Amino acid sequence: MNNINKAIFSHLNVEDNDPVWEKFAEVQFSKKNKFPDDKAYLVEDGLVRKYYINHSSDIETEICADFYFPGDIFTVGETDSEGIYEAISNGLAWEITLEEVKEMFFVNPQCRFVQNYYLSRKLNAAMKREMLLLKNTPQDLYKYLLNHKPHYIQNIPLKYLASYIGITPISLSRIRKRIS
Repeated sequence: MNNINKAIFSHLNVEDNDPVWEKFAEVQFSKKNKFPDDKAYLVEDGLVRKYYINHSSDIETEICADFYFPGDIFTVGETDSEGIYEAISNGLAWEITLEEVKEMFFVNPQCRFVQNYYLSRKLNAAMKREMLLLKNTPQDLYKYLLNHKPHYIQNIPLKYLASYIGITPISLSRIRKRIS
């Protein structure tokens, strides 16, 4: 059994000897693995995407909404939630049930700092993404990723990147050709 690499989660400001670390269980995952509901995950290695299924046309399509890299946290909510969390590569995560998380917040009010940090970070990222999508062309969005999130370009398969930008892989290919 591995131990959590606490250094990559140092931004959570949880001390190394905090008993919370012992509540996490190791999860080795492989590509295309879907993560179970009602759990929170710390990604130590690998890449995970969040996507939705668009049922509005004759052909169901996947719409990528977010990506999680080493050091990131994500939570998979209730069973009837529409978001699907799937591994893009092999990796390692640490899981804890949402029930255990709620219990920690009740027992240790300091844990609320982590929750507040996580929620404010997610809210800011969602607002920024919304503004980028509303105000920019797909080419502008791709340039933004090149300049501000090059790890997206380097690690995320193009079909998922195209979906994240809101275009087809063919359109993304054309944009990449124009820019280079």
